[in-house]
Formats: sequence, C-alpha cells, structure tokens
Amino acid sequence: MGPIAHSLAFLLAAGLSPALAVAWLVRPGLRRHFGERLGRLPAGLEARIGRLDAPIYVHAASVGEAKAAARLVEGLESAGHSVVATTSTLGGRDVLRSERPQGDAHLFPLDHPWAVERLLRRVRPGLSVLIETELWPSWIAGCARHDVPVVIASGRLSDRSFPRYRRVRRLIRPTLERIDAVGARTELDAERFVELGVPEARVAVTGDLKLDPPLDQPALSIDLIRALADCPVVIGGSTHEGEEVALLQAMTAAEKAGHGFVLVLAPRQVARCAEIVSEVKARRRRVVRRSELEGRHLVPGEVLVLDTMGELAALYATASIAFVGGTLAPVGGHNLVEPVHAGCPVLFGPRVENVRKIVEILELGDAGKKVPNAAALASELVAAFDDLEAVRVRGEIGREALEAHRGSIEATRRLIEEVRERRAGPVR
Repeated sequence: MGPIAHSLAFLLAAGLSPALAVAWLVRPGLRRHFGERLGRLPAGLEARIGRLDAPIYVHAASVGEAKAAARLVEGLESAGHSVVATTSTLGGRDVLRSERPQGDAHLFPLDHPWAVERLLRRVRPGLSVLIETELWPSWIAGCARHDVPVVIASGRLSDRSFPRYRRVRRLIRPTLERIDAVGARTELDAERFVELGVPEARVAVTGDLKLDPPLDQPALSIDLIRALADCPVVIGGSTHEGEEVALLQAMTAAEKAGHGFVLVLAPRQVARCAEIVSEVKARRRRVVRRSELEGRHLVPGEVLVLDTMGELAALYATASIAFVGGTLAPVGGHNLVEPVHAGCPVLFGPRVENVRKIVEILELGDAGKKVPNAAALASELVAAFDDLEAVRVRGEIGREALEAHRGSIEATRRLIEEVRERRAGPVR
C-alpha cells in the first residue's frame, strides 16, 4: 500500500473511531469476536492454519451463502485442497462450523487495509474465493498485493444492486480488473459483470451453487420426528417481520375451512424468536421453542418456533407445504432449494429478485406459487389442504426439475483449479 492509501486509511479509521466507540459501548454483541474483525485469528486456529500450505480461502456473507459455501468447501477438500472458510455474520459462521465441525471457520475482517493485511499475513492463502457478490475492495486489493488470485463463485448482480454498481463503475473498475475469474450464476449475471469492467475472457457461467441439489436429504433429529409425527405441518422458513403474522392469519383461515396443522416458524434471524413467541401468545395459541421441546408431541393448532440453527432443511421433509420468507417482506427472497429438494411445494411472495432463477423453474412446473399478499397466502394455503394429493405431486415435480441443475459445484471447483494452476505457487 502506498503512502496516499495509507493516509486515506488512517483518516478513515480516525473518522470512524468515535462511532465505533459508541457502538462498542451500546451494543455488547459487537465486543464479542471483535479481534476477528480486526484480522486476528481465534485462539487455537492460528496454529492449525499455520500448518496449511497456501490454503484456498472461501468467504460467504451469511447463512444462505454459508450453506452453499460449505458444499463447495466439501468438494474442494475431497479433491485434496486445504480450505479456510469465513463469513460476515455469526449465524453464517455457526452454519459453517455445524456443516464441517473439523474445519476452520472464523469471521471475515473489516474491509480496511490494516485488518486485511493482518489476516493475509497470518493465513497466507493460495487463492481467495468470494461467494456471490462479496466485492470487498480492500480485500481484493490486498490479495493482489500478495499475489493471491481472486475467484468470484456463483457470481450474482441482482436487479437492486446492479444499478448501484453501474453508477460507480469508474470507481470499482480497478477492483473488478483485479479479479482473476468470475463463475456467474446465469448469462445475465455474466453480462453484468462484463459491463461493470471484468474482462470478458475471465467470466464464465458455472451456475448457482444454491441450485445444485445436495446428494442426500439431511436427517431430522428423533425428538422432532416424534413431535411432528401425528399431524400435518406447514413451515414458514427464513421469515422476516410481518411474514409470521401473515402465516398466523393463514393458519386461522385454514382452521375456519376445517384444516388443522402445526405451524413451524423459522425466522431468518434467531434473535427475533422472543418477539415471535410473544406474537403467537397474543393470539392465544400454544407455542413452544425448539430448544424447549423436551419430548412434547405437538397437535394441530400449535406453533413451533425454530430457535436453533441447522435444522430447517431437514424439517422441510415433514411439511405438506412451506412458505419461504423474505418474499412478502422487501428482501428479495431466501433459499427455495431446500424445501424443493425435500419434495415440499412452496409458496412465496412477489419480492423474489434474489431467487429469480429457481422461481422460474418452480413456476414452470407448478411446483411453486407466487402470492401477492397475505390474503392470497391464506387462500393458497386453504386450497392446498383441500387437495393434498395434488400438492404432493407438485412437490415431486419440483424435486425432479431441480435435478436438472446439478453440477454447479463441480463446475465451480474446476474453475478454481484452473485459476490456481495458472497462478501456481505459494504467496510471496
């Protein structure tokens, strides 16, 4: 880093320090793991990583990306590569650690030159993989300084983010020109990366890591099997504020039509579980947290709030139908692959910018239905219970359609290996 860049970094750090100090005092959660944000490795991890020879460094933003990253990491390790993985959130890190308990997972540093430099010197990666749209300028510039090639995997530029990037493309072009390869999700994503400044020869379509169906359906724990064994189940997965209320209203509508079931609510942020429990109790329904299940057998009309990580994918196999969140709320949609792979048909709202490809697949085969609002969600849920056999067939259609998209993990692994072969050698 040159003197000008160092000066700018110092001024930025100085300007932000009062805000960081206030945040440090009023938000205790920020104090935890803050050393990792500054480029320090967790206790015990530095020695293990130090023994690795130029590992592949895989970074994913949060929970959904971490699940896709975990499967890519598994493919890389199966091919003999050593891998270190990070996420930006504690929830994502928990997913990585649960998916690969013997692996190395920690938090990504702040995108500041000092924190980046500190981590790069400790990890000494041989290649950096950034999942989807993790275009961190300081990290990418740091990798360039250390001669670490950078690959974007499952590269995505959404309808919302692309116009913003396009407005500042002159500023971000140096960052994009440092990227060695982009494995884009779709042709449209590939075109957008090229338009922003990634050389066309470095962009290929490798598919969506989230669309690549897992080899096996994850197993459900015995206590959950017993708790849900005797009744129909509806799941609200990865929900946001307002979407739980819509599902509770739909539950009431279904009961008035003569259909009873257990509603499982799995909020995108586990920290919201307390407010969801309060909302359910305010409607005079019996509610239980997953962590407090303690051998109970649930009955229609009750609500289970999933306050644990890593169980939602397996739960989908128990459901007659599911609603995937972030789609009525203005978020853009979350993981639709998990319920579809489990043979569970899905409902979703109109905000599906982030999952457009799989929505197209599901709507084409009628395995998924878009509902414009909460009232339509209730109507579709009632209609589903009026003909559960038709719903089951829709679920099987969705599972078969998903199989046609198998292979993105393998294609991404090959792209990473091609880049590494071109830029062979440890970090200098």
